Amino acid sequence: MTIPLNTAQKQLVETSMDLVPQMIRSMTRTSAYVSEEEQQELCQIGYLALCRAAARFDKDRPFLPYARTLIRHAIFDYWRETARDRSMLCSLQETPVEGESLSYQELFSYEDAQASQLETDTAQTLLLEHISRLGTGQCSTIQKGIASLWLQQQGYTSFDLARHYQVPANRVRAWQSKARKLLQQDDALYALLT
Repeated sequence: MTIPLNTAQKQLVETSMDLVPQMIRSMTRTSAYVSEEEQQELCQIGYLALCRAAARFDKDRPFLPYARTLIRHAIFDYWRETARDRSMLCSLQETPVEGESLSYQELFSYEDAQASQLETDTAQTLLLEHISRLGTGQCSTIQKGIASLWLQQQGYTSFDLARHYQVPANRVRAWQSKARKLLQQDDALYALLT
C-alpha cells in the first residue's frame, strides 16, 4: 500500500534528490565493477528510501542524516537479498552420471581448454609487459597505483594492499585513481584488452 506524500514531504524529497547518487557513489566506489543496470536499480531503491524517509520524518531531528541512514540500509538490504538469491541458484549444466555418454563438447573440451589457457597466458603476459612499460616513466604514485590495480585484479582488497604498503586504504585508492586515468588514455591497452 502506498501512502501519498503531502506537500511538505514532497518538498523534502525534491530538495534532497542529489543525496541518492552521492550515497551510491560513496558505497560503490570500492567495488571492482558495478554494471549500469545495478546502478539504476540502486538509484530506484535509494529514491524509494528517500520517499519513505520523508513520509516518516519527524521534525524533532535533522532530515539529511535520517535519510542517509534509511538509504544506506535499503541498499544493504538489496545487496543481502541479491547475495541470498545468488547462493540459491544452481548451475544448469549437469554433470554426467557413470554409464552415460559424454557430449561432443565435453569430449573435446580438454584440447579447447589447453588452447584457451595458452592464449590467456600469452595475452596476460603481453598485458603485464605493456602495463609495466607504461609505469616505468611515471612517478612513484602512479607506479604504486598500477601495481595495486594489478594486485586487486588478483583478488586483494584495498585494505590488504594498505597493510602491504603500510598506508591508509584511501591513499591506495587515490593511487589507483591516478593510475586509472593514465591507463584509460592508452589506446594500445584497449587493443590488448579486446
